[in-house]
Amino acid sequence: MNLGIESETLEFKKTTGEIEKAMDNIASMLNKHGHGTLYFGVSPNGDVTGQQISASSLDDVARKIKETIKPMIYPEVKKETFDGKDVIRVDFSGQEKPYSSFGRYYKRVFDRTEEMTPDELKRMMAETDSSSYWENHQTNFGMEAVDEKALETFYKKAVSCGRLERMAEYDGETLLTGLGLFENGKLNNAGYYLFSNRKPVTLKLAVYVTDERINFSDIDRIDDNIFNLIGKGFSYIKEHIDWRVEKGEGTSRIEIPEIPVDAIREIVVNSFAHADFRGITENEIDITPTRIEVYNPGEFPSGLSPEMFARQKIRSMPRNRVILNALYKSKDVEMFGSGFRKVFYFCDKYHVKVGSSSENGGFSFVFYRDKSMKDVTQNVTETVAKKDDEVKFATATKVYMLLKEDPTQTRENLAIKVGKTARTIQRALDKLSGEGKIKRIGSSRAGYWEVF
Repeated sequence: MNLGIESETLEFKKTTGEIEKAMDNIASMLNKHGHGTLYFGVSPNGDVTGQQISASSLDDVARKIKETIKPMIYPEVKKETFDGKDVIRVDFSGQEKPYSSFGRYYKRVFDRTEEMTPDELKRMMAETDSSSYWENHQTNFGMEAVDEKALETFYKKAVSCGRLERMAEYDGETLLTGLGLFENGKLNNAGYYLFSNRKPVTLKLAVYVTDERINFSDIDRIDDNIFNLIGKGFSYIKEHIDWRVEKGEGTSRIEIPEIPVDAIREIVVNSFAHADFRGITENEIDITPTRIEVYNPGEFPSGLSPEMFARQKIRSMPRNRVILNALYKSKDVEMFGSGFRKVFYFCDKYHVKVGSSSENGGFSFVFYRDKSMKDVTQNVTETVAKKDDEVKFATATKVYMLLKEDPTQTRENLAIKVGKTARTIQRALDKLSGEGKIKRIGSSRAGYWEVF
């Protein structure tokens, strides 16, 4: 039996041994028409040759598509039989182009698949506001799912920087509606990921003893919304980089970070603002003796790099326009496309080397810690351990003094005042309890600390 000829929406593959090339074909058809059909077990001329199909074959094909095609799609994969020969039919569709396969972007030219040039990709991104479709999709969550504290903090920040008018009377629902995050009593996806109390985003944090990333001196995993995680990620890096003290005017002292904090903040914000929240969403910050790496699950445009955006002043290609607009109001971003220019400006000024890479459907930005190279050639473990002890002592001292002022403070309140994570504060509390300096009286919610 013959199924006809290949076209812009129809592709044939003899076996699933060609599955990787099939992924490119799927991406190209999605980018051209938003849908298509692909067969395994059919020769290029349309003759049905058959395909051996095991119990897991259909699941394997579906899983490969979900893992490879970004943004994620949900294809229909089924077995069909023609003249006693089994084939696998894949029907797929999607409206969130551009789509990529293994991080690369393709176009369909009749029955051929060709890789897009950077200019073609830029034109498609400019013509297609792909983020609006996903961001504006309504969730099932109303105001009960909003982190009111985070939203009010955002409001005060946006008003104080002059990018949002003060309301006659603060109202969270009115604020969210005005930001395009709430409609008909429900949050849209942008509002949910930005301000939900359901903690939809994960941030993994780690400080490694060596560059091999085998042993670590600190590790944490935080589930929260985007707005809160930006602050927590930024604070974590500041807490674990080196600072030197220089003499200022008169008797004042100035603390200088090894990496410009403005550059760090831009990259942390960028990692959340441009992440792809349509699949598994886990951002990550890894700190080693020689580098600080910030990873986000969002592919960088093929053929482009952060340096090209900074040096050549290429126009921004925002993935999440609604989220970015809200972060602009709170001055977490200055203007679309200026972030990388700011990062490279500060890193050039202070001679900090940077790098980037695309991997596993995500993107990493790296700050290199040149001054730490000396420590690596010596005893890294001893150096990091000594510094870690000093940090723990300083944190415990601050916690102790705050509890003397107000013994009813919670771990979360202490974390905000000290500028550390709740987990770090808990370690300080355990340390002080073990040394007999404090004692918990009553429950964790209604009790207080007895300070000796």
